[in-house]
Amino acid sequence: MTDTASNTPTGLTIFRGLLRYDFVRALAAGDHAQADWLLCRRLTTHPTKQTTPANLLLELLLTEENYFACTAAQSAALPQPLLDAAAAEIAVLQSWLAAHPTLPWLPDTGHTPAADLDGWHTMPPTEAAAHLAEFHRQKGFGQLCLHRVWRWDGALRPITQPDPITLDDLVGCQHQKDMLLANTRLFVDQRRGNNLLLYGARGTGKSSMVKAIANELAADGLCLLELTVDHICDLPEIITLLQAQPRPYIIFIDDLSFETAGQSYKTTKAVLEGSVAALGSNTLIYATSNRRHLIVENWHDRDGVEHKNGEVRASDSMSEKFSLADRFGQTILFTTPNQEEYLRIVSTLAAASGIDLPADELRTRALQWAMWQNGCSGRTARQFINSLPIKE
Repeated sequence: MTDTASNTPTGLTIFRGLLRYDFVRALAAGDHAQADWLLCRRLTTHPTKQTTPANLLLELLLTEENYFACTAAQSAALPQPLLDAAAAEIAVLQSWLAAHPTLPWLPDTGHTPAADLDGWHTMPPTEAAAHLAEFHRQKGFGQLCLHRVWRWDGALRPITQPDPITLDDLVGCQHQKDMLLANTRLFVDQRRGNNLLLYGARGTGKSSMVKAIANELAADGLCLLELTVDHICDLPEIITLLQAQPRPYIIFIDDLSFETAGQSYKTTKAVLEGSVAALGSNTLIYATSNRRHLIVENWHDRDGVEHKNGEVRASDSMSEKFSLADRFGQTILFTTPNQEEYLRIVSTLAAASGIDLPADELRTRALQWAMWQNGCSGRTARQFINSLPIKE
């Protein structure tokens, strides 16, 4: 069998898409010098990527969107003929790697993208095919299978070092934590739950709590995709992309608000109320905002019949502006802590961080910090603690 574009013998059908990579074509052709050069070039631009031919080929194999991967992601069990065909092609890939000499000066520092496939290039092909199918069943396919935290800015961008914040790091908001955790556990376990609007004053921990929840349930397969407000019109495209994946996804929109009821507002409203772009069973939207009604309301919006833009039904316009928040199934309020609550947060964070200051001094300095900075809030408390040295 030959690749008509490069005259390369392949023996691949299911995994034929791998041949779009120069590195794989070099392996297939037995051009060892070219394959090594391409691997080294990749390491100069992506130093944290795989450093062995076997691990690099495995990463490309895992992220390849093909019939085998898509079927495995959506099925509890694959038909045996498909598993056998995949095993036969894995044997071909293994033969290419077996013929490729090892570079003794290249350090083996790249981690295996999937633990069950560690040493895949030397295990029996049927075993490797079974592990590959299980990987896709649990993690999905395409680029999404390799990371659990993403950002969308018009395209998918992996977050390789997500914020490690935990629920224990958030002090003074136990009620909000309980509500958010209960809804998210229900979503992860049963694909139920509500879209959530977290609103309240700045610095009260809304965004941090969403990230902490994602970390808390990461072992259960929960993924997080942060969507910027500038690209909110891409929501239908994003939901379609995620629906084919097996893992649950929280679409996180931080600081959601709109100046006018424009297209972005209408797109968000349509998705939330279940129109053509209805949410899938594996996606929920969590949004944070400093505004309860999410859209700027001007005094002329309340002027009755006399409206600047000539609108007769001004009350209908007001209702439209308030309606988006109603589409969220649940709203969680974050309130600004009073002085004593702020000081309790400071004391708890100081103890957790190993700050050794007398209580009176800690209190005085914390109050001064709040007065000079942004007032009493959880964020202010964290920033104050970050400004203090830890006793050696």
